[in-house]
Amino acid sequence: MQTVLKNKKNNKFSYIRCIFIVFIVMFFSFCAFPGKSSIGQTAVAQQPLWINWDNMDFFDEREIRQMRQKTLPSLSESVLASKFIRQGPNYKKRVAITFDDGPYLLTEKYISVLQEYNIQATFFLIGVQIEKYPDEAKKIVESGYEVGIHSYSHRQLTTMDISSIEDDFQKSLSAVKSIANSEIRFFRPPYGSFNDTVIEIAKKHGLTTALWCVDPRDWQVDDWNLIARHVIEKAENGAIILLHEGREATLKALPSIIEGLWARGFDIVSLSELLSDEII
Repeated sequence: MQTVLKNKKNNKFSYIRCIFIVFIVMFFSFCAFPGKSSIGQTAVAQQPLWINWDNMDFFDEREIRQMRQKTLPSLSESVLASKFIRQGPNYKKRVAITFDDGPYLLTEKYISVLQEYNIQATFFLIGVQIEKYPDEAKKIVESGYEVGIHSYSHRQLTTMDISSIEDDFQKSLSAVKSIANSEIRFFRPPYGSFNDTVIEIAKKHGLTTALWCVDPRDWQVDDWNLIARHVIEKAENGAIILLHEGREATLKALPSIIEGLWARGFDIVSLSELLSDEII
C-alpha cells in the first residue's frame, strides 16, 4: 500500500515538473520572439519613421548623413495650409535655428560647431552663393543638414514682376537641387519681404514660406555676446531663430547660443521637425 501511495506521489510530482518545464519553455520562447502574433506573423508596431539622433553609435558617419536626409518628418496639415510660418507649435519646448545668406567660406566652421554639439539646423541658401562656393554648399548637404531657398540673388522679390519672380524661383531651386538630392520644402524671402504673388509662386513650387520670430540682427551687430544674449532671452516654445552665415560674430556666438538654449530646457531641431506637429 505504501509503495502504491509513493508511486502516485512520484507521478504527481512528475506531472507538476512537466507542467513547470512546459511553462518555462513557453515563457522563454515568448521573450525570444516577442513580436510574434497569434497567427504566426510578425506584429510590427505602427510607429513613425523617425530616428533618435542621440544614440547613433551603431552607424558610421556616412550612414548617419544618409539617414538624416531620408527621414524628414511630414509637415503638419496646419503648416501646409498656412500662407506663411513665423513660429512652430508652442506646446513643446523646442526651437529651430536657421541660417540665411550662405554658403560662405566660414560655412564649414559653422558646421563644425553644430556637429560638436550634435544638433540640427536649417540653411537657407542663395543661388549665386551656391555657384560661388559650391564645395561649402555640398558640405552642408553631405553633413545631413536641411536646406531651403533664399532667392537666387537676394533681390527684394516684391519689387519684381511676376515673370521675374518666377525666374528667380526656378534659378534658385535649380542651384539648390544641383547640390541636394533631398526634398526642398522651405522658402525664405529676402529681407522677409513678400506679398500674395510671392506666396502663391512659392506654393506652386511646393514650398512653405518660413519666416522667423527671434532676430538678433546679427548681420549688423559685431558683439557676439549681444547676439547670444538676445537669442537666449527671446527664445520661446516653437521659436524660429534667424541667424546669418559668413559672420565671425555669429560664429563666435553660436556655442553660447546652443548652451544657453539647452540651459533653458529647449531642444534644438530642424525646421521640418519643429513644424511636423500641428499648430493649435
